Amino acid sequence: MSADRPGATDAPGTPAEQAEEAHHRTPAETFERLRRRVGLPPGFNLAGAVRHTLWRTTFHLVGGFRVVGSAPYEAMVVVANHQSHADTPALIAAFPAPYKPVVVAAGDYWFDKPWKARVLKLAIGAVPVQRHGGGGYESLIEGATQVLGSGSSLLVFPEGTRSTDGRLGRFRSGALRIAQEFDVPILPVAVVGTRELLAKKGRLTPGPVEVRVGHPVNPHELTDMRPLVAQIEGMLAAGPPVPSRSRTWRVLRNVMSGPAGMVGAVAWGFAEAVSLPVTSEMYLVLVAASHPRRVLPAAGCLAVGSVAGVLVTRALTARGARPPAPLTTPAMRSRAAADLAAAGARGIWRQALNGVPVKVYAAEAGAARVPVGPLALHALGARGARSLAVGAVVGATAGAAAPVLRRFYGPYLAVAGATFAVGLAAVVRRWSR
Repeated sequence: MSADRPGATDAPGTPAEQAEEAHHRTPAETFERLRRRVGLPPGFNLAGAVRHTLWRTTFHLVGGFRVVGSAPYEAMVVVANHQSHADTPALIAAFPAPYKPVVVAAGDYWFDKPWKARVLKLAIGAVPVQRHGGGGYESLIEGATQVLGSGSSLLVFPEGTRSTDGRLGRFRSGALRIAQEFDVPILPVAVVGTRELLAKKGRLTPGPVEVRVGHPVNPHELTDMRPLVAQIEGMLAAGPPVPSRSRTWRVLRNVMSGPAGMVGAVAWGFAEAVSLPVTSEMYLVLVAASHPRRVLPAAGCLAVGSVAGVLVTRALTARGARPPAPLTTPAMRSRAAADLAAAGARGIWRQALNGVPVKVYAAEAGAARVPVGPLALHALGARGARSLAVGAVVGATAGAAAPVLRRFYGPYLAVAGATFAVGLAAVVRRWSR
């Protein structure tokens, strides 16, 4: 769906007369009519959403991605500095799918082979323009008609080629002329970090990328590109890109940096040994992994809290007040009772590997009146050994994966939680036979 912009005129006469007029219209007159038509923003677009999500995720994976500033929601001409093949994906990642930004790409370079053209269409949705041999501006007009006519925003690199030293080259005026003729805002944008990520004729070097969005300008207020260049230069001068950080990661790391992290470990271990249907070591996986150096201390605190919970559960059960034990089965209770009957307090060591919750062993110890002293000693050994072993693995893994975790802690929590749920369901099924 498209809407006429100011300056457009309706064709007079009957449909037959209009068709006759169109038949005799010169190509230049056709361009003059078409290029004044700018569509409404296309709204949600599946292809645009897929590209936006794909490239945003890719940049996060290879070093981090951040957008500074925002743009008006309408068709625009977006002009940016050019220093890498990663610039276009960065701009697609920066603008949400409803903007559906589309770049014009050199036809002699990107569309010279059918397979290359298809790949480019899928990856970034580009339209070709002619750079050499004359007709460059008319080719740009044709591309702009396709893009702006559908309400999408047009991405243009006015330098025409990638910079090798990071400095801005000469900005050609084609983008400004397009914005004026289509009567759409022109938006300067600075892309920072892509040259370090993927330099011209260079290799991929992981690192953060940042897109800095400037202030839109009415193109009719401009006579040349200098104000746009000044905005982009100012944004480039703001310094290198700032590595992105997950908000969830920042919050949990702050918790683990102070005493609250250790208090939380004690409380989690205690709750699991009384009633909580989540293993104590999940605290290390979900919370402590945000701060790898604090994982082992947290594992020790988990063991302390777990032993306290075992003793409380034993005392309550011995008095006939068995705490609730969700997601446990009669087979689990039978196994715990048999282990404690066969080995006394030492039977709790078997809990570390058989999948029966420690709260079940604690309750059966109370029912069997297992002595408190030996139970506390063996619980500390068994729970401490298991917590420290899991802590060593979690700490080493979290340390190696820290560059990714600090950017994707939210998805990491979702995957870890889903994995635990699947594992818990398997344990319950096993002990339900």
